[in-house]
Amino acid sequence: MSMDARAWRDRLADALLANPAWHAEGPETLARLRDPGDPCGFDDLGLDSVARLELCIWLETEAGVEVTEATLAEHPGLSALAAHLAARPAPAGG
Repeated sequence: MSMDARAWRDRLADALLANPAWHAEGPETLARLRDPGDPCGFDDLGLDSVARLELCIWLETEAGVEVTEATLAEHPGLSALAAHLAARPAPAGG
């Protein structure tokens, strides 16, 4: 099943909220995560290398999508990564 960028962005926001290596710094951060107009850069959100690795692991185990840390560096925020994931071809058989 393929998802559009908005659906991926929402799913990535949920992944960050479930990330054991990161926590939202107050209601402003939570609002940013839910604002589709906010690019939510990983650096701006304070994701360190451990939190980024946890995001990669979540994407593989929960969403069935392999994303490397290099991919996160190339698409350094929720919106950019969501657009990248939405543009990927659907997996064979799915």
